[in-house]
Amino acid sequence: MPAPLAFDVAQPIALLALLVVLPVLYAMHIAASRERAAAAAYGGPPELRVGAGAGRRRLRDALLIGAIVLSAMALSRPRWGESDVPLERRGIDVAIALDISRSMSASDVAPTRAAGAVAGLSALLAHLPDDRVGLVTFAGSALSRAPLTTDLGAIQQLVAGAQGEAPLVQAGSSLGAAIDAALAMLDIDDPADTQVIVLVSDGEQPIAGAGTPAIDAALERARERDVRVYTAIAGTEAGGRLTDRAATAPELSRADPNVLQRIADESGGEATTVQAMPGLAVEFRRMSQSLFAQETQTAPIERFQWFVGVALVLLLAHGALGISIGRRPSRRGRGPRTRSGAAPALILIALVGAGCSGSVLYQAVTRGNAAYEAARYDAALAAYQEAAELAPEDPAVLYNLGNALHQLRRYEEAAVSTGTGARLVEDPAQAFLLQYSAGAHAFRRGVLEEARTAYISALRLEPDDADAKANLELALRILNPPPPP
Repeated sequence: MPAPLAFDVAQPIALLALLVVLPVLYAMHIAASRERAAAAAYGGPPELRVGAGAGRRRLRDALLIGAIVLSAMALSRPRWGESDVPLERRGIDVAIALDISRSMSASDVAPTRAAGAVAGLSALLAHLPDDRVGLVTFAGSALSRAPLTTDLGAIQQLVAGAQGEAPLVQAGSSLGAAIDAALAMLDIDDPADTQVIVLVSDGEQPIAGAGTPAIDAALERARERDVRVYTAIAGTEAGGRLTDRAATAPELSRADPNVLQRIADESGGEATTVQAMPGLAVEFRRMSQSLFAQETQTAPIERFQWFVGVALVLLLAHGALGISIGRRPSRRGRGPRTRSGAAPALILIALVGAGCSGSVLYQAVTRGNAAYEAARYDAALAAYQEAAELAPEDPAVLYNLGNALHQLRRYEEAAVSTGTGARLVEDPAQAFLLQYSAGAHAFRRGVLEEARTAYISALRLEPDDADAKANLELALRILNPPPPP
């Protein structure tokens, strides 16, 4: 047997997230160009033009790229090494009684009742991976085809070929004999805490009411052993023509759901249709489960936590460097410049924190960011408001919400959102962005003293930010215009 791989990933498709690095690198190139343009075009006192070191900026960019790569790797769920994982198989005992009488060839269930029963049972078995299942086929008499087993593949094969075994049983239809045969199958030395019978039939009896005494006696024995009978009707009361080769002339067969409903009611089970049979698996999961097997299985060890941890460390280092990204020269006389979306660090924190779980909050912020970048500010606002309802005290969400309101010229509401985020924020990088936005909102509202205070607070957090310094200089020039020459 070949040795297990030393390293692999559980979700290889997630590695496509590494492609995010390409647009981020392009954005960093644009940011560096804008920073150089800002340095060349910037005016004002020298003390407001303290430049950020290029080496420091490159280091910060490298930290961001590293965090993105590690986050993508974490999403792919890398694995190496092995460990023994305990496995327990718990379930119930299920005895299936399948009608194979002539009437099951009727066509009121497409293509036939028999085919509909096989399809329904196959779907049910697919939802019973840990249960023990046995099979009884019946017509006028009953035949045990498979004892209780956990080999559900073998049971499915027997169910698929059951209709071809009609010559093995007597003609007719005896529901009482089917229940008794299923009870006999369930009478074993190590029964499960819960045992049930699934009776699949059209309910038709050759002579109406002829089998009632046998049914009543069988139901009494089932109640004594606390075995519930779940019935699945194959066919309709309107009936259908028999399609078997033995029919010399078209014969009409009508299903009898009433007798199947009575069997379910009197045994404590439920009545359903062959189409809805898979839903019985949900009911069976609610019942008391028994331990059938206990073993261990060798499984690879997932190590995504290491990648997430290192990515978070890189992000913290990225924020601690305190160099603004994506600057642009502020032009005099045109008002302050606002940032065009959430800072990369905040976006990536959402990727690492929420992306791994696919949260509704992460999806709302992602939609808002996409709409904002496309200048669809109404759509961005709606998405950010949805995110704010889910996380009303998240500073990053409030920052995005304030920016969207600002673009829609709803400056008072923007100031409220950003101000709330500024009171809740703890991270210095987020605090800078919120103070910077607060200054922009105040400037547009004409409250220049408030704008000045906000820009000063922002520069205390990131003294090297060219945009904040330029906007502060603009506010000061308007508040204290120079005397005319």
